[in-house]
Amino acid sequence: MGNPFNPGAGRKPPYLAGRGKVTSSVKTDMRRVYEDSEGMRPVIVSGLRGMGKTVLLRELDDFARSQGWVAIWVEASKGDSLARKLAQAIYVELRRLRSAERLTGRAFEHALAVLRSFQLKIDPSGAYSFGIDIDPAKGYADSGDLSLDLGDLLGALGEAARDAGTAVLICIDELQEASIDDLRALNVALHNIGQGSAPVPVFFVGAGLPTLPAVLAEASTYAERMYRFYTLDTLDAGAARAAYVEPVEELGSRWESDALNAAIEAAAGYPYFIQQCGFCICEQIEPPAAITVVEVTAGIELAREELARGLYRSRWDRATVKGKEFMRAMAIDDGASQLGDIAQRMGKKSANGLSVLRDRLIRDGLIYAPERGYVAFTVPGMADYIERAEEM
Repeated sequence: MGNPFNPGAGRKPPYLAGRGKVTSSVKTDMRRVYEDSEGMRPVIVSGLRGMGKTVLLRELDDFARSQGWVAIWVEASKGDSLARKLAQAIYVELRRLRSAERLTGRAFEHALAVLRSFQLKIDPSGAYSFGIDIDPAKGYADSGDLSLDLGDLLGALGEAARDAGTAVLICIDELQEASIDDLRALNVALHNIGQGSAPVPVFFVGAGLPTLPAVLAEASTYAERMYRFYTLDTLDAGAARAAYVEPVEELGSRWESDALNAAIEAAAGYPYFIQQCGFCICEQIEPPAAITVVEVTAGIELAREELARGLYRSRWDRATVKGKEFMRAMAIDDGASQLGDIAQRMGKKSANGLSVLRDRLIRDGLIYAPERGYVAFTVPGMADYIERAEEM
């Protein structure tokens, strides 16, 4: 019999616990976009690693596809053009819909022509030719101003969807990895297509680390008023209990009370650990046998070892020698660390001398600044890993 838990980056768990309000709210907006054939405010979902941001985006993408939407998925990455990735993803989706004869007509052909114009502007050398067998649309997406050209592309895509009686969902994961210029262009384009007299039915959802709202605001000052922001935090005890119990009951087994309490306490509300811990525990039982403290104790240890080898070790190894010293100084604290305390532990006269090192660790996605003068790890449990590694 299969294991009911599904650990891994972005993999959909068998039971999506504690995210019902966010999912329901965003889906309600999506329904309004479809019913009114007009856009709604774009959405940003932020949170630490392993909180379920990608899973939430996948849930929305699945919902859109089940409703016959045009669904675009992009994962931003450092050093890679977000505009090019977005154009390529749009091309792949339009080619699929064209082959299936899902989108047809003049509006659709115009969208392809605008996409061709956009592609030629962002990649004039043709190194990333998407094979669009149509002439570019003159006067559209060819100004050389990325924000205006991206707005033309999204507008044409929305008009094609409206003409076909559907809507467009654009999901961009790891959005904080995009360059500031690409983020500025995205902000302007989304702002502009939402300001028209008849906003096109394009709905945008971006996801990233807790730094993302501040990064978007740095790119465009009005971003904080343009988006709807949601934060995914650790699960409360009730949601964590459901995340453990529901899959096991589907398996035909059950938890002994003290065993379940031990598993909940060990996870501390961290969704990624719940999946890994649940998986390791269920590997040791044969349903319908009950899960006891014996399996839970062994499962917790196996889960911690798995996360140490993968999630934590990979991040630790990315840091420089000085970066590791900085993070060791952070690991002493229970929660966010004050820069002044870190400086003192590292033998520095003031926190000013740590700014370059701090910024590099933030750029590498290892830490973030929850508020001015403080830093914290982007992955829950990282401090415990560092302390255990130092003891070994």
